[in-house]
Amino acid sequence: MIVRANPGSTGVANLHLLGAEKGDQVRFSVRKCSGVCLWIALVLPAIRAQDNKVQDLTGLSVEDLSRIRLFTASRHLDDPRKAPSAVTVIDGDEIRRYGWRTLAELLNSVTGFYTAYDRSYHYLGMRGFLNSGDYNARYLLLIDGHRLNENVYDSALIGTEFPLDISMIDHVEILRGSGSSLYGTNAELAVVNVITIRPPSRTLIEVSSAAQSFAGRTGEMKSSFHLRGIDGVVAASLYRSNGAAREYYPEFDTPETNNGIAENIDGDRYDHIFAVLHKGQLRLEGLFGSRMKIVPNASYGTVFNDPSNRSRDRRGYLELSYNRSFNAKTDFDFRLYYDAYRFWASYPYPSGSQKGNTDEINVATADWIGAETVLGRKLGRHRIVAGADWEHNLRINQTSYDVGQTPLFDDTRNPRQAAIFGEAELNPASWFSMNLGGRIDWHSDINTTYSPRLAFMLLPNATTSIKYIYNQAFRAPDPYDQYDVDTAFFGNPTLTPEFVHSQMLIVSHKLRNWGQVTADAYNNNLIKTIEEYVDPASGNTLFANEEGDKERGLELELTAQNAAGWSGRASYAYAYARPKQAGETAINSPKNLAKLDGTVPLFSPASLGVELLYTSAQQNYTGVHVSPTFLVNATLSTRPIHNNWEFSLSCNNLFDRRWATPTGPEITAPATVQDGRTVRFRISYHWNPKTQWSGK
Repeated sequence: MIVRANPGSTGVANLHLLGAEKGDQVRFSVRKCSGVCLWIALVLPAIRAQDNKVQDLTGLSVEDLSRIRLFTASRHLDDPRKAPSAVTVIDGDEIRRYGWRTLAELLNSVTGFYTAYDRSYHYLGMRGFLNSGDYNARYLLLIDGHRLNENVYDSALIGTEFPLDISMIDHVEILRGSGSSLYGTNAELAVVNVITIRPPSRTLIEVSSAAQSFAGRTGEMKSSFHLRGIDGVVAASLYRSNGAAREYYPEFDTPETNNGIAENIDGDRYDHIFAVLHKGQLRLEGLFGSRMKIVPNASYGTVFNDPSNRSRDRRGYLELSYNRSFNAKTDFDFRLYYDAYRFWASYPYPSGSQKGNTDEINVATADWIGAETVLGRKLGRHRIVAGADWEHNLRINQTSYDVGQTPLFDDTRNPRQAAIFGEAELNPASWFSMNLGGRIDWHSDINTTYSPRLAFMLLPNATTSIKYIYNQAFRAPDPYDQYDVDTAFFGNPTLTPEFVHSQMLIVSHKLRNWGQVTADAYNNNLIKTIEEYVDPASGNTLFANEEGDKERGLELELTAQNAAGWSGRASYAYAYARPKQAGETAINSPKNLAKLDGTVPLFSPASLGVELLYTSAQQNYTGVHVSPTFLVNATLSTRPIHNNWEFSLSCNNLFDRRWATPTGPEITAPATVQDGRTVRFRISYHWNPKTQWSGK
């Protein structure tokens, strides 16, 4: 049975930094990039231009940063010291300084997170748990509070498949821990809320272009405008990459399979469109993203070195929202939305006695509408939040067929769901705060679920906070888990939701005005986890509720920065995860993660961002050992020079280390070898028409 290609891996033993598809003469080599780097080193000292006038967070002290209000943790702007979760905030300036190209790279820098890539999708792991068959369904991904997990596979797309250009991000709020008490399904292990940029106070047009290894090229354009009381931002981008020209897979090293060499079939491309309009309290936001990936590692037993092995994801939504503050104590939010998701994949198989191959096509189509309302009210020193949401699936269709044949599988559903939720923040004293909340979810296909949260916050002084948080969260089975079926794969409509009971203890202390240290300990108990299962009697594959896992660990984080532009974040995470089933060990679960991000101001307006990432050894689902990794990434970047030109040069895997991430059963090799040294050069031009036309 062929199901949607997911992240696993494959043994690429030899990756070249020079790549192009057949007939494409575009080349981008490390030698050329070294020339660019030399050019920047010679030219930038000569153009020590005026400082960037666009405000960023680099010069803020930790005391100033502590005053920033968070929204995601409590559905209202909240003091981070009282937020009932472990929270990390990454701002757009950090994205620029560290040269992150995808949301996956950004999340990989956060305490306790790690990623895997199987040449199809990027997978997210946290606190020792990563399942290559869940499409990140245990993480809730939001854009401006809008749920991005789609309704077929519940996937949270974080690599090049993420449908928003990363340059459109103002900041990202990352909640390490459960969030189902406010957000429902998928908010089981973490919630990631991507907040997009708001229209600046002036009309501005920005055009960017980038070139990178493997003939990668990117073009972006965004514009802000003000017209008759309407503020807006419109952005579009595209990305094309040929991938490595030749990749070696030792598991396919036979004459019949081209001696294990995949040629020109690691291509990747995406197209993004995003727009947002503001008029008073009304906001209209729309997004569309399409990504096509050619899969080089013959996933799911397909024919090796066949360019027809590819998949495409398309994701979009249109949302109208209204926000109003009736007075200083009462806030009201309402949103109405339409969402769509399209998946298409082609899997080539040997056709038996006939010549050539037979392509199996998998198609998934989903359209849904919904509404949500949230009301917040301050009552003296206390605050309450109450809300409800409703969602109706117009259609969820899954189809599988061989080209020219009748469908092997064709299923259409239109489930419905609704929920009510609430939260009370009680502040009986200035040094003590208590958070009580919960949510009730009703799904037409499963039982009603309850998600309580209880948190206590001690604030003994202005620099220290101590939090204890208890959560119960869940993940509802999705239509792919329940109903996808053909001759080798049997659906399981009797699946029940999986749950996690989690406890966290968080201690945070501010170090004068230059730094902050945070320590948190956690204990997660996963129950009835939904996992792929092979029936020993029939040999059939299906999803089933397993016993679950237990996780416990410790995370330490130190952040520091000053007004001169020096900044850094160091973290260490220890995770111990074990399945409850006797005789099994945790898979894709590194016990130790260590990270160090630092920014050094070189000269105005340039800075150097360096990232050091260590991941300890893991083992894949068959028990194969995957070696530890230590990677160094570096980015030389500028702020806008004369408010117009901006440059950056990034090098990932600076020392060209060989490294791999574990894979799942869909890939033949036990691990996917990742890219060696890669480089990227980016240039942006900012244009203010009013300033240019006036000659200022």
